[in-house]
Amino acid sequence: MKTVILGESGNLIEALLPLLKREERDYSGNLVVFPGRRPAHFLRKALAEQVKASFVPPSILSMDEFVDSIYEKMENQPRKRLESSDAVAILYALQKKAPKTLGGEGFVSPDAFFPIGLKLHRDIEELFIEGVSVERLKEVDALTMEGIPPLTRERLQDISFFYERFYQEVPAAGYCTRSSRYRSVSEAMRETTLADHPQVFFAGFFAFTRAEKEMVRKLLSWDKVSFLFRDGPGLEARLHELGIEVETRLGEGRGAPVIHFYQSPDSHGQVFSLRAVLEKRRKEGVTLDERSVIVLPSSEMLFPVFHQTLPIFQEESWNISLGYPLHRAPVYGFFNLLMELIASMDGDRIYGPDYLKFVLHPYTKNITFRENAEVTRILFHTIEEKLTSSRGRMFLALSEIEEDEGLFKMIVERISKEGIPATEMELRRHLREIHQRTIGKFLSFKNVRDFALRAMELVEFLFHRSTARLHPFFHPFTEALIQALDSLSRSLFGEMAFEKTTTYFTLFRRYILTCTTPFEGAPVKGVQVLGALETRVLSFERVFVLDVNEEVLPDTRKEDSFLPLPVREILGLPTYVDRDQLAAYSFDTLIRGAQEVHLFFVENDQKEKSRFIERLLWEKQKRDRVLRPEGYFHKVQYRVNLRNEAPEEVQKTPEIVAFLRQHLFSATALDTYLTCPLKFYYRYVLGLEKKEEVSGEIERTDIGKLVHSILSSYFGKRKGERLRPSDILLKEMDRWIEESFEGSYGRDLLGSTYLLRQQVKRHLFDFLNHYTLPLIREKAVTLLEVEYSINIPFEEFILTGRLDRVERRDEKIWIVDYKTSSNAEGLRIRFDKLDIGKRETWREAVGSLQLPFYLLLYSTSQGHEIEELEAAFLLLGKTVISRSIELPLFDSSEGKREKFETLQTVIFRLLREITDLSLPFYPVMDPKYACATCDFKYLCGTP
Repeated sequence: MKTVILGESGNLIEALLPLLKREERDYSGNLVVFPGRRPAHFLRKALAEQVKASFVPPSILSMDEFVDSIYEKMENQPRKRLESSDAVAILYALQKKAPKTLGGEGFVSPDAFFPIGLKLHRDIEELFIEGVSVERLKEVDALTMEGIPPLTRERLQDISFFYERFYQEVPAAGYCTRSSRYRSVSEAMRETTLADHPQVFFAGFFAFTRAEKEMVRKLLSWDKVSFLFRDGPGLEARLHELGIEVETRLGEGRGAPVIHFYQSPDSHGQVFSLRAVLEKRRKEGVTLDERSVIVLPSSEMLFPVFHQTLPIFQEESWNISLGYPLHRAPVYGFFNLLMELIASMDGDRIYGPDYLKFVLHPYTKNITFRENAEVTRILFHTIEEKLTSSRGRMFLALSEIEEDEGLFKMIVERISKEGIPATEMELRRHLREIHQRTIGKFLSFKNVRDFALRAMELVEFLFHRSTARLHPFFHPFTEALIQALDSLSRSLFGEMAFEKTTTYFTLFRRYILTCTTPFEGAPVKGVQVLGALETRVLSFERVFVLDVNEEVLPDTRKEDSFLPLPVREILGLPTYVDRDQLAAYSFDTLIRGAQEVHLFFVENDQKEKSRFIERLLWEKQKRDRVLRPEGYFHKVQYRVNLRNEAPEEVQKTPEIVAFLRQHLFSATALDTYLTCPLKFYYRYVLGLEKKEEVSGEIERTDIGKLVHSILSSYFGKRKGERLRPSDILLKEMDRWIEESFEGSYGRDLLGSTYLLRQQVKRHLFDFLNHYTLPLIREKAVTLLEVEYSINIPFEEFILTGRLDRVERRDEKIWIVDYKTSSNAEGLRIRFDKLDIGKRETWREAVGSLQLPFYLLLYSTSQGHEIEELEAAFLLLGKTVISRSIELPLFDSSEGKREKFETLQTVIFRLLREITDLSLPFYPVMDPKYACATCDFKYLCGTP
């Protein structure tokens, strides 16, 4: 028996069992070769179930392992395997010697060349394994002068240069590549090569390279070798190319599978549907074991399935086997944040936002202190608060953090509350060690090998000193990363040295994009979670396939190659057509071999179902004589309720009222209550605040604080004096601005901070020239108070406030409040709309109670009548600064007392409302007034 074709629903593993010869329980005389490695586990398990005792298994190899096993026995052949990084290093050396650099001047540095070097390596390896000669490649442009653009012809000439010299350099350096091993084996293989095995089987193959075809033609002539194929679309054409005549056909096996289709609007719907189907099968008593497979053509679905679906099984009842991109692993995210931090440094100063991102990564903030990670979490979150409170300082030296006495006093106090004894010195030493073992190690490198070794040391430090090792999948991810770094350190890139530290980072990032984490759990145990490639040859009773969409199954993306389609066709290289045929064959054999199939796909304005599903639907429609296929779909739909429920009221308790009666009420607190009582409850009763972040952006509140500080410093020196034109000194204002910015942002200002300083200067110079000077020339102005704090009892309440500026203008005393905005409408009080008897009018009529509140504080504390006082906002955010930036509380003196008493009544009644036990904290009646910009909108449920 030379060749056997199984029916589409046949099981290759089961078909092999009766063909394997044995002496008692010894199968070692058999050699079985599969396309990949996974089927070996299933064959050994099937033999174990058949023998039901210990046995000597056959030799089971993947095609790559088969070629390598023969190659290793050949004499006078290079032994060192050329890794992809080594190949790129050789190609880069050739690039520097080339008469014309591939890709032009943009790819002359190693890091820039790396991605195109990988692509070039793939292309020339494909050319070599397909037996394309250099002369043949050079002839292509002559054969297709009209069909290939001039730029492409030049590129082919460049590839010819690399192709010819690469395979001269590689063996000369003692290396061999995958293609060179295949070529050598296909040329040198003889029947005696397999003398150790009386019987040899090649099972489950579909597509062959030219080197493999030469091997197959030789193998077909040897009596001991048999081929087992599984029928499927395109197989006969492939066998015809090899001249294979089928000697034996086995039956079709079981009937067609029952296929279910699940249409989802997004990927989440697929995962939820999969879970629901699996749970339903379990409730129905169906055993879900290694005869069931969840196929993930896209690795992006691994973690959603792991977190949302696999928890329905016990941990020992499922197994994952697929490749996962290493650049998506958390450990790479840790390194990426570290590299971003180093890249953003200004000399020896770190950029605050990037520093916090790095130290708050779970791997960093869980580095242990005396086997306790809580200390480090407290340490870094306290640093976060410290940097947030002074977030104007974007850049600072690590030593500033390490030597901040106030910071470490605060940390010791917090740690002591957790019952953990530690001194400031110990904590400072702990922080310095973390800085040195992470940031310090990555500041400079001797060469690529030094970079890789330092990165490996850092991984080891995380393993021993962080709780990261307890995180899911930490071990496979870090093992894959260490292997990749070790390979890079030993590669021909190892001795390369770069001037810029960031060049090492760029090279590392591009290298990691080529690396995967090979999940290889217990070989055959429980439900199998496999990638599409891992299902080759295998048969399952129940099949669940996610992402059956175009561009996934099949992968219809454009060829990532320097060789265009016409050239590939002339040279006889595989094209996207071959790739699609292989995908169709693998999918079809997987489906036909099952009893029950569940296919999940996304359909929306960006994704469409796979052509494979369309074909299955059409077959089913023809069989059922149905015109439209919609009835075959299980559609996943979300029930979306767009109605916002009104937030619930919060009833007051006697304890809340007692707390509020001791509370110091400010104008801001009353404005908050007037806007929304529920917001007042969150902010002033519960004490909740929006978490401030060091984002690198300058917040509006920071600008306001800065301007207030500058004006306070400038006018504070003139307190108690009458202002004269000679007091308005721009140089002095300039000095205060410079000192304030230096104190807040540091000496060397960059980017937006520098522009802000210039803008503040221009505005405050205009404020002095176009507002202050005209004012003091018109009126006699004496500064009475600057940043004046007042606390007074009012009825049974305590009122508090800080007045920016109090001045006497002629005979009147003015209370002035600075506003860095330009919006007058949000501050104005509309007396014509204010009806003291109608509570519902207050919110719309009163923009802010700040000025009347300040008048109440000042008049009560100083004993002034309201007729002696005035109050105004100064809108410093106006584009044009003049006397018009003044927004007075009262338009005229007429009716002033009556208006003030009305506002005083509003203040008093609001205070009564706040402390009234019978009145709950209720939400704002009309959300449009307050909810859009409220910090608590998600908490109360009205986003």
